[in-house]
Amino acid sequence: MDVLVIGSGERLSALMRGVGASWQADLWEWPSQASPGWGAYDVIVDLEADERPSPAFSVVSKALWVLESVKKPLHRLLPDRSWASRCVGINLLPGFCERPLLEATAVDDWAWERFITWQPHAVRVPDTVGLVSPRILALILNEALLLQSEAHLPLADLDTAVKLGLNYPYTLSEWGDRIGWRHIREIVEALSQEYGAGYYPIAPLLRGI
Repeated sequence: MDVLVIGSGERLSALMRGVGASWQADLWEWPSQASPGWGAYDVIVDLEADERPSPAFSVVSKALWVLESVKKPLHRLLPDRSWASRCVGINLLPGFCERPLLEATAVDDWAWERFITWQPHAVRVPDTVGLVSPRILALILNEALLLQSEAHLPLADLDTAVKLGLNYPYTLSEWGDRIGWRHIREIVEALSQEYGAGYYPIAPLLRGI
């Protein structure tokens, strides 16, 4: 399949360090004035569709659109229901796109069948804010920063407790740096907005990172 990936230079670089390295895809750094020739591709991946309007909905293409949908669920990215059979949501955030098992979602079974024909090692998850892995990890990091603030503990102490006490592969600081603290904050903000600050309070320290 002919594949095009669009996104900022930072996100393209992260993808190509992970699963994107095997896609043999053309890369289109956003924003760009030149057209990539949308009609030539079978699959078009938009790495930042949950952060800005995607060109998916303003160009002529019969491709399967694979849209980053961590900070906004897929069904909210679609202009209308007619797009459901042409779009799949995915988690390709830094720190996650290096994993061999992709986490994706769909609101239409036909779109999902098209997607797993291209990426057979993907797992289908519910179409919710944060999907699964980003939601869990973002909330762990947010909770750690809440604890740090309440207990007046250095983050280095929490890092030691998490890595040695829980045998995590990375410390809290390493996870935050690997994924990007901005992405962590925006996931928690999206969850707080969706379900209420009473359920998902945002650590003040997270706002300042």
